[in-house]
Amino acid sequence: MQLTRYSLKNRLSVAAITLALLVLGLYGLSYLPVDLLPSITYPMIKVHIWWRGATPDEIDKSIADPIERQMATVDDLDYLESSSIEGMYTLLVNFRYGVDVNVGYQDVLAAMARAARQLPADMDPPVVVKADPSQLPVMQMTVSSEKWDLTRLRTWSEEWLSQQIIAVAGVAGSELVGGYKREIRIHLDADALEKYHLTVPMLIKRLSEENIEQFSGRLTVGKKEIIARTMGEFASLEEIENLVIANKGTSVVKLSDVAEVSDSHEEARVITRLNGKPCVKLSILKQSSANTVEVAQNVNRKIAELSRIIPEEITLGIVENQADYVQGALDGVKSSAIEAAILVILVVWLFLGSWRQVMIILTALPLTLILNFGLMKIAGFSLNIFSLGGLVIAIGILVDNSIIVIESVAARRAMKPDEDVDLAVENATAEIGPAIIAGTVSFLALFLPFLLVPGLLSLLFNELIMVIAGIVMVSLAMAITITPSITGFFLGFKSSRKGAGKFAQFFEQMNFSYGRVVEIFCRRPWLVTVVFAAIMFFSFSLASRNGTEFLPKMDDGRIMVKVKLPTGASLEQTSIALTAIERQLADNPLIESIFSMAGGRVWGLATYEVANEGELNIQLVPSEKRKISTAKFIAQIRPLVMQVPVPGGMAMVSQSSIKGIRKLGDADIELKIKGDEVSVLFDNARKFMSALSDQSGLANVNLSLDMTKPEFQIFLDRQKAADCGISVAEAAQTLRSLVTGTIATRFRDGSEYYGIRVIIPENRLVSQQDLELLPITSKNGNVYKLSEIAEVKQAFGPVEIIRDDQIKQVVVRADAAGISVGSALAQIKEKIGNIQLPAGYTLSYGGEAQMIADMIRSVTNIMLFAVFFSFIVLTVQFNNVKLPVIILGSIPFCISGMFIFLFLTGFPVGATVLIGVLVVIAATVNDGVLLLTFAEELSENENLPPLEAVVKAAKLRLRPRIMTTVSTLAGFIPLAISASDGGGMLQPMAIAAIGGLTMEIFVALFLMPCLYMLLSSKKNSKLNNPELTTL
Repeated sequence: MQLTRYSLKNRLSVAAITLALLVLGLYGLSYLPVDLLPSITYPMIKVHIWWRGATPDEIDKSIADPIERQMATVDDLDYLESSSIEGMYTLLVNFRYGVDVNVGYQDVLAAMARAARQLPADMDPPVVVKADPSQLPVMQMTVSSEKWDLTRLRTWSEEWLSQQIIAVAGVAGSELVGGYKREIRIHLDADALEKYHLTVPMLIKRLSEENIEQFSGRLTVGKKEIIARTMGEFASLEEIENLVIANKGTSVVKLSDVAEVSDSHEEARVITRLNGKPCVKLSILKQSSANTVEVAQNVNRKIAELSRIIPEEITLGIVENQADYVQGALDGVKSSAIEAAILVILVVWLFLGSWRQVMIILTALPLTLILNFGLMKIAGFSLNIFSLGGLVIAIGILVDNSIIVIESVAARRAMKPDEDVDLAVENATAEIGPAIIAGTVSFLALFLPFLLVPGLLSLLFNELIMVIAGIVMVSLAMAITITPSITGFFLGFKSSRKGAGKFAQFFEQMNFSYGRVVEIFCRRPWLVTVVFAAIMFFSFSLASRNGTEFLPKMDDGRIMVKVKLPTGASLEQTSIALTAIERQLADNPLIESIFSMAGGRVWGLATYEVANEGELNIQLVPSEKRKISTAKFIAQIRPLVMQVPVPGGMAMVSQSSIKGIRKLGDADIELKIKGDEVSVLFDNARKFMSALSDQSGLANVNLSLDMTKPEFQIFLDRQKAADCGISVAEAAQTLRSLVTGTIATRFRDGSEYYGIRVIIPENRLVSQQDLELLPITSKNGNVYKLSEIAEVKQAFGPVEIIRDDQIKQVVVRADAAGISVGSALAQIKEKIGNIQLPAGYTLSYGGEAQMIADMIRSVTNIMLFAVFFSFIVLTVQFNNVKLPVIILGSIPFCISGMFIFLFLTGFPVGATVLIGVLVVIAATVNDGVLLLTFAEELSENENLPPLEAVVKAAKLRLRPRIMTTVSTLAGFIPLAISASDGGGMLQPMAIAAIGGLTMEIFVALFLMPCLYMLLSSKKNSKLNNPELTTL
């Protein structure tokens, strides 16, 4: 080959070029960002709208309807998901994979603009953001104090601490949850308002008019230009209290006459604690291009600097440091990579029996890896568990081409010891060159179709696949350039086989015995094929018992306990229930921290205010300090949590999902019942929930909809209201201002502004009668009690209204407990099979079960693409169909080993297993090419019959075939036994690959020759040739 000849004649030039590439690779490695996951951009846009005090029904009709009608017209839309809860509307606009998210973002903004005229005037401006996992908090810390109240603590955190953190390199912003936001409150006296015939709108208007700082103009004084400003902002609370609201004859009515002004805080809707102590949580967001580990380190250094000036009363704590998870996961995968490299080198040494040849591999291995880091930097990749996982997988593969070249050179040197070394190396490489090029192309044909299938799998595994492809291509270039050059240098004029150890001698004896066995098997090809087929069908029967999952859980020690009390339960009741669970778990030595949030439900970066819900985020000690996995710990504490009384409610314990990987829904399995009437949906959903509530293997069975939220419904008598000069809109707005309050203007204190809220005191609104006595003022100034123009009735309404593609739905949720998600789904389908839905109502599945279904479709497409392209490549290479059929027909037999090993180790079949399948297929194709191309050459060049040709080829190609497969298998062993967080994610893949490769060895050694015999022409066979036994 020309490249090989050039490398042998210009070793110094090749060394210089290699050194330059090596430096570039090391430079790329030093600047590769570090993260847990690859950079993922989901084709999804989020819309958040806050409408304080609005009920789910109001939001559904006034916001969801007009917006979703417009969103349905957006191009390339996949589906819509929305949620309407008290005070908040959330819409997820999901586009098809492959769509430019920036274009989709502009389309969503345009749709929002079209719907704007139909939306309520008093709602907050919509917040429209792209779904970017990189925006998730890189660190979550808490601020607590024994001496400061929560208002002061929140104010200090917001105005000082967060500003210090935002200035840190790589930090994009911060989010605060908990504590009390400072607010100036004007508590109205309803009787005084009625006495002075004042209305709430009048007060709001006066406050707004009297709190102004405004530019007035410019004056030229001498040679200077001076601006004039009207300075009318409130300077103190006393000034607000003394504000004249109205003139009544000779007397004036001040604000203090009808209201009490206080420096207070917003209504507490969320209560946060760390290890039982009240706190404020500060979430730190990184810039999308920033390095997670570096940002966290920068923040830690900043906190250390600030510790000297932070008040002594303040205590800072850590709820979660994403950098710890990232570093721990990556360290585990890096360790697996080093161990894999050592195992591969040992395997090579055992088979080659020469340290000089091992030195060749030792040179090629790091060179290939370092050059690949440069390619990763050019491609914009990061060091994450998937890209490093691709590196670990490729370690066992990247030496295959070099092994084949070295083996070919060694064999030629053994046959022609007097041949010039460089000429021997060149000729040996030329002989094997077409085979390794074809093998590499076949390998790429298997893996690259993965990138053609859109979806979450492609986003997750893109870097892993590209890293493997990059390493394989670099290893091919190394095998035909650097490896021959180094081989000629190390081998000199001596035979590489001299001094081979006992293992080599044993292998030679085994080779002789193997020739006899494979001959016997090839004389009975049908019997051998039936035996392998029986093993295959048995393993496939085990596959259904393995179960399925989307991604393995990481043993990162993150646990979520969710508490849901009956609708209508107060924030205080929810907090009490969480406190009881905290106390139950507080003394457990394996728990490092417990962060509690009552009244909040977290979704991405948004925290919903739901008074009857709460959650505990439990962090266990690092995995090296505990002997129990996160999953087993959950099984231990679940009974303890269930013992805690949650009056009328329930507690749910589950492992926290992997941050950055979007999970469809809130549970492993979701039953989605869709239809028009919420009440009908609710009744039918309860039937499903009742059927599943006592099912073994399921936990946390719950319903998304609760129709028992108590509410006061106010029905205006239109005729009476009209006679009084009051419209429905005026009455509704007045009631909202009195009950929820209205921000009339802002109070400036230093450089910060705080809302001035006009509201009726909470202690004046504790009953239906209090509501009925609220004053409603007409346009002519007359004051009426609400009961005079309306009837107040107590009723019940939904807590949350969920839509899917504009259709209302109720979701029954359940988590798998002790079994795989696939097995749990099969149980559910069997259990609910007899439940019938009314006409017009449908049932579908969501959660991880939906992700598994999507995965199976994607995997099917990927496998079809891979097999098709492999068939095309092999057909072109062999120029016939027989050999590709033999090679690809062997694949199901090899995959059977994968199912057996997964069953024995108790792992379900998931997305990561697919990579193991592709590796097994690649090894099968590689071994098939090495065996069958040589058999065909012997058959044509030496005119040997099929039996004699395939037996001779099997013997002569035994060493490189076993060595390449075993080296690939050895590369997976560290991942298979890894107990680290990152390794745990890839552990099922490694076990599947080991099982498949183990079976592939037997298939390549014994079944492939038999299949070759079955498809070869019988008239050319010499099944009874006695001379074969002497081969």
